[in-house]
Amino acid sequence: MTACARTGSSGPTGARSPSSTARLRPSSAPVAARPAARPIRAAVRPLRAGPEHPVADRPATSAPDPRPYILGASVSPSVVGSGTTVHAVVRTTPGVVTVVAFAGGSSMAVPRVGPGLFEGSTTLPPLPPFARGSYAVTFVARDARGRSTQSAVGVSVR
Repeated sequence: MTACARTGSSGPTGARSPSSTARLRPSSAPVAARPAARPIRAAVRPLRAGPEHPVADRPATSAPDPRPYILGASVSPSVVGSGTTVHAVVRTTPGVVTVVAFAGGSSMAVPRVGPGLFEGSTTLPPLPPFARGSYAVTFVARDARGRSTQSAVGVSVR
C-alpha cells in the first residue's frame, strides 16, 4: 500500500481517488474495539565485570544522607533579667529530630513544631546579682543517627 492511498492524498495526477475519499468519511457503523495492548518485555542481562562493562565495577550508591545543620537561631529578647520570658527559634535541615539549648550550666529541650523548625519559650527564675553579664546560648541539633551540630547566640543578663 502506498502513502497516497493510505492517507487519502492526491496521486500523481493531483486527483483524489474515489475509494480513498470514501474511507475518510465517518461511518455510522460501530467501531470494533481494539485488542488490549500487550506489555513490553525487555530482556535484562546482568552486567559483567570487565573493560567492556565499566559500570559493573562501581559500587552501588544511595541518595546522599545530609548531615544536620542549624540554618538560623535567635533568642528574644537579647537582654534578659529575672522573670523575663525568653523565646527561642531554631531553623534546621529537615532531618534534625532534637534541639537542646545550653546556657549558664542549664539545658532545655526546644520543642519541634514542624520539619526543620523548633520553637520554645521559658520564663527565667529569680537570678542572683552576680549572674549579670554576657552569655552564649548554645543550641545543639541532632539527627536520628546521633550526628550533631551546634550554633551559639549571645544574650546579656541585667
